[in-house]
Amino acid sequence: MARRSKRKSRRGNSNTSMLLIIAAVVVLVVVAGALALKPSQREQSHSLEQGQGFSVEDYRRDASRFTGNVYRIEGRVEHIETLGNDRIVAVAVPGNRQERLPLLVRSGAAGRVNLTRGDSFLFEVECCTGHTDDRREVKGVLVVRNVETK
Repeated sequence: MARRSKRKSRRGNSNTSMLLIIAAVVVLVVVAGALALKPSQREQSHSLEQGQGFSVEDYRRDASRFTGNVYRIEGRVEHIETLGNDRIVAVAVPGNRQERLPLLVRSGAAGRVNLTRGDSFLFEVECCTGHTDDRREVKGVLVVRNVETK
């Protein structure tokens, strides 16, 4: 039997690409299965540009405590992945350009706004609860309700 040799592929920006792919896969797993997003019972609108309510660092540490809240987040689109009719958008926020927030943009949530890489937008997001395929609850999924051009 002949042996097959493995070829090494070269990838530019593999760390950034890998992080975006991992974020997209995590959100896909959360949303894909038996998606059961619960509407928020308390709507607190916070503004990132005013520095109140939403902190990327706090969100990364404990997203579950943000569940049910609504935020307005300003951010520049860095990457877009299509998931059927929905999209995962990686957004860089002002003052924290190193981190990317994965936002789930459901079909029709952007309205007539054309989301393009490199452009900045105002996203109204709700931090929701979803379920994985094996019915585990996952809190802290940022789902876009509305998008405005900046």
